[in-house]
Amino acid sequence: MSMSAKKKNKSKTTKKGDHAEALSMINQVARNTRTALSRHLLDLGLYAGQDGVMLALDVKDGQTPGAIAAALGVKAPTVTKTIGRLAVQGFLRREGSPDDGRMMLVFLTDEGRDQIKSIRKSQRKTEKTAFAGLKKKQVAQLLELLSTVDANISASLRSDPVPMAEKSAVTDAMEPQKENSSVVDGVPEDAD
Repeated sequence: MSMSAKKKNKSKTTKKGDHAEALSMINQVARNTRTALSRHLLDLGLYAGQDGVMLALDVKDGQTPGAIAAALGVKAPTVTKTIGRLAVQGFLRREGSPDDGRMMLVFLTDEGRDQIKSIRKSQRKTEKTAFAGLKKKQVAQLLELLSTVDANISASLRSDPVPMAEKSAVTDAMEPQKENSSVVDGVPEDAD
């Protein structure tokens, strides 16, 4: 094998290795970012996932649990349990729809609106930590690169249909569950 052929072969291996390492790093950064934000939220008395429900209501108050679940990309029962906990904490209230009494709408309370400010402050703290030492131009480049990676993955998901059995397996694998109980908002369901 010529020196040039060895270089080409090594280059392909390195690229494949770099791709795997990049995806691994994206996953690690996502996990660490969520962990850091979750720690800030815990100081506010909130568990992971509760912030998403509250922020969704901050954008549009008076949504159904199903609409919130769809916006967050999670299952409705998960959101329903989260709403229940947030209502007990005094951050949300539920009321029947004036148009359809069978439908429940969820609203932020005044205390919940105050908590939104704290959630956003926690997000800013996490962002400041994450991007320390990076220049605006570097952050813009990172955002552009990550947007391309996300667009590529999203396009492949749309054009590469997965059989329903596989979708269920993937969805089930994404939701941590123990036998006869589940974990919601980072807390075992039976821990209430």
